[in-house]
Amino acid sequence: MTNQIVVDPMTRIEGHLRFVTRLEDQVVTDAHCTADMFRGIEKALIGHDARVAQQVTQRVCGVCPYGHAEAAALALEDAMGLKPNANGQRLRNLIVGTYHLQDYLLHFYTLCALDFIDITAVLGYQGRDTALLGLRDWVTREIASAKVFPASPFLPRYEAAYCRDQTLNLSAVRHYLEALPVMASLHRMVALFGAKAPHPVSIEAGGVTTIPTLENIAQFRTWLKAAAAFIRGPFQDDLVAVAQAFPGYFKEGKGHGNLLSYPFLPDANGEHHAFAGGATIAGQYRPLDLNRITEDSVRSFYSDQPDRDLKPLSSRTLTPIDWNQFQAEREKPDGKYSWSRAPRYGGEVMEVGPVARVVNTYHAGTNPALTAMVNQFNGAVGVTLADYNSVMGRHLSRLINALLILERVERDIEELEPDRLGFVERAVPRNARGVGLTEATRGALAHWIETDDQGYISNYELIVPTTWNISPRDASGKPGAVERMLIGTRIADPENPIELTRIVRSTDPCIACSVH
Repeated sequence: MTNQIVVDPMTRIEGHLRFVTRLEDQVVTDAHCTADMFRGIEKALIGHDARVAQQVTQRVCGVCPYGHAEAAALALEDAMGLKPNANGQRLRNLIVGTYHLQDYLLHFYTLCALDFIDITAVLGYQGRDTALLGLRDWVTREIASAKVFPASPFLPRYEAAYCRDQTLNLSAVRHYLEALPVMASLHRMVALFGAKAPHPVSIEAGGVTTIPTLENIAQFRTWLKAAAAFIRGPFQDDLVAVAQAFPGYFKEGKGHGNLLSYPFLPDANGEHHAFAGGATIAGQYRPLDLNRITEDSVRSFYSDQPDRDLKPLSSRTLTPIDWNQFQAEREKPDGKYSWSRAPRYGGEVMEVGPVARVVNTYHAGTNPALTAMVNQFNGAVGVTLADYNSVMGRHLSRLINALLILERVERDIEELEPDRLGFVERAVPRNARGVGLTEATRGALAHWIETDDQGYISNYELIVPTTWNISPRDASGKPGAVERMLIGTRIADPENPIELTRIVRSTDPCIACSVH
């Protein structure tokens, strides 16, 4: 009987993730998640002009660079005592919001849908849809070939219970193909005001440097109309159908149940955020308190002392252990096992991401549109807010996020003033500190900056969404958020542990971000 399952590497995520689970009677009793890389970008910023952080930190990740651009700009704006004018805030919302929409489609169709949808249904397709016929013939040729991995990324896959509704399978596969040009258009929309995508360069402390014209506003509207139709149509239909087909996954991958989010997507005045910040712990919501955030590296591959309960910016060094110690630690049952550190909120393990945004905003009562939408979907799918802390709850929350962000983007493009600069320039402050809070698609993202007497960066720190979610155990031995989600999971077939990969992919890990 298999008593250990190792998934290495985890596929269809960003970066290099390894996780090990131990089983008793086919139930996971322990789990360790290992981020298998080292970056060191935040410490590489020290000594440089504070304005470079918006560009350099984006290189943490090519999937969610917009979040780092915004957080870095917000941190410097906080140090400056500055905020963008109305046009600058609208432009920033358009860039960031559009990137969110693209990422939700990417996550569902490209990364996660194949965990539930049976791609082999296309082999029996006998209809007239040319796209499905082309896909059928391609998969058939691939399977008949001598390739090691034919029909990638669709195959190989775990042999498991996939969706049995052939109509849904074929519809979702067709929409998988349709989603690709929609995602391309959303990237073009980012580039209209961001100057390029990925890694938009126009988000700066003080606003956005691109001046909107009637021409690019009109082009943005044209692409947005098509994207909105897909999001409100096929994307919504497919996600709800998958949720209804797999109701048991509203009970799987629940984790600790503590949820952290930051204020996100403000109005043109920089106020009244679409999503509330705060923390829900043991079912109780409380306003956000940044003083409760700490990190430790007791189980991480670093040798700094002290290595626990460190507040942001309290240390300037981050020293990887040497090769001999690395080898020794991996042999210890309670040794260091990840390049990710372990952030905590008041000592608690927190999950961040779309569920946290939805649940905390619902509890805060700050967005009636979100409250109404949650109630509507709960009735349609047959769940309650307590079920959102789950695999399928995370997918449903992404749909709710997408629909609400889409409404904000549609409003901001209509209110955007053409030919008006949305940028205010100010000198870099000396001997100053600032913090920038935002929400990447994966969750709560914060940048802290400190400048010296020349206005150069003297210290910089990022705590990013996947660092929260994929963290190792801390000094008290508490497993990280994803580790806890895996514990207690029953595995039908240890040789095909799709239950584990469904749980991990539901959090949309980004290991490049987590080990920045």
